[in-house]
Amino acid sequence: MVEPTAAPGSAPGADDQIEMLGFMLSDEQYALDILEVKEIVRLHAITMVPRSPPWLKGIVTLRGVIVPIFDLRSRLGLAQSEYGPETRIVVVYRGEELAGLIVDRITQVMRLPIEAIEPPPQTIGQVEAEYLRGVARFRDHLVILLNLPRVIEAAP
Repeated sequence: MVEPTAAPGSAPGADDQIEMLGFMLSDEQYALDILEVKEIVRLHAITMVPRSPPWLKGIVTLRGVIVPIFDLRSRLGLAQSEYGPETRIVVVYRGEELAGLIVDRITQVMRLPIEAIEPPPQTIGQVEAEYLRGVARFRDHLVILLNLPRVIEAAP
């Protein structure tokens, strides 16, 4: 279930919204709760970790903190492609630690009404649905909301 965030200056209720960071992977729009995001940084050198799963791209150091970097395309089973000039690392909170998610490009911050968010379709397999928090329509586009804790778990 998506936790509501009351719009500034309003009482909780019918106007409950959630603020999401939108980004692209392949040709699809995805989003994360903005409260899960620490910062967005440019893609830079990633140190590979031997014997790590393919979706764990490696580690980087951000201001003295070692951060594991997840390749979302690989983690979600999407086709791989070269990184481009708009490729970014979205640094997210992972409990007390941080993690980085490689995305093709950042699109926007969006406010979605809670009632606009639907559960993942039943036709999606159970494993794939675990990575999804829900689906919503934003400005005539379908947005896939990621279940961040499940996506950045250590186990595949």
